[in-house]
Amino acid sequence: MVDNDVEKILIVRLSAIGDVIHSLPTAYALRQKYPEAQIDWLVEEQSYPLVDLNPYLDNVIILPRDHWKELIKKDVIKGLKSFFSFFKDLRAENYDIGLDLQGLFKSSISSFLVNPDLRMGPADGRELSTLFYQAEIDVPENKVHRIKKYLHFAGALAAEMNKINYGLKMTPIIKSRVSRLFEENKIVTNKKNIIINPFTNWESKNWFLERYFSLANELIKNGYYVIFTGSRDDKEAIDNFIAINEESYSNLAGKTDLQELAEVYNRADLYIGGDTGPTHLAAAVGTPVVALMGPTDPETNGPFGEGHTVIQDNSLECIRCWDRHCSRKMQCMKSISVEQVLRIAKKKLND
Repeated sequence: MVDNDVEKILIVRLSAIGDVIHSLPTAYALRQKYPEAQIDWLVEEQSYPLVDLNPYLDNVIILPRDHWKELIKKDVIKGLKSFFSFFKDLRAENYDIGLDLQGLFKSSISSFLVNPDLRMGPADGRELSTLFYQAEIDVPENKVHRIKKYLHFAGALAAEMNKINYGLKMTPIIKSRVSRLFEENKIVTNKKNIIINPFTNWESKNWFLERYFSLANELIKNGYYVIFTGSRDDKEAIDNFIAINEESYSNLAGKTDLQELAEVYNRADLYIGGDTGPTHLAAAVGTPVVALMGPTDPETNGPFGEGHTVIQDNSLECIRCWDRHCSRKMQCMKSISVEQVLRIAKKKLND
């Protein structure tokens, strides 16, 4: 389907953070196959900082959807001009291949408007996305992790799919910013640092905040240093934590960008959280993960790689229901106890 004379490839994976992380190894796979090609990536602003770390890409381009929405509210003509000008500039790149990893209307129409010589996307694409492809890529129908699914896109371009390389290369500037952050927050580095990331973007995937707080205090009792992470919106809730030792924890929620967060996780000894983007980021930088999962499937969406542990009660009939809002009183998350998580955490920390 694809020859070796490919000069320009545009990867399209716009969102969300976890899925963007899972798709990053495709850049490495394509770079090994096409070492001289220009390989660019089109992404939305939220996930841009992570993709921008990848050394196997030539250009990372932000699709400014939110900017266009705001612009159109104020001035429709100006907003439309910005929209068409953006895609006109990308068409001028004359890409040989547009590889849509997302399979949604917004990603497929973006590839269509860029107008590469060959538009490729998943055969099981949703929202009429397949109408915009010239070639459809069959992905495994059986249960496979999303990382392996995305690597099949690289395989369709004759790239090897065996090696996982996220390309998350921390720069000296990022490392310096995180060192300063640790100093400002008086984070202790002579103890083992445990990350707790309490929130996800689904109500049904959240363990209970009071249990995270109990777990944090148990970890502090055992001599560990706890670092809470999360978004700005999470900060206030986490600030309600009453520690048995105020000098043994920090709340970094809302204090890091994605690149800094990756380096914070890189320095940690263990990460604990639900099925969310930061969990996959911790796994991607090689930090051992304890993932607390209920409505989603660890086989396809769990932390990828060796050294991670998923806690999930498979005895429940409703497990892996994929419901965003639980109608069963959160039984799957209630079944995970503080004692269970603490025991596994201590075991992973070799204590």
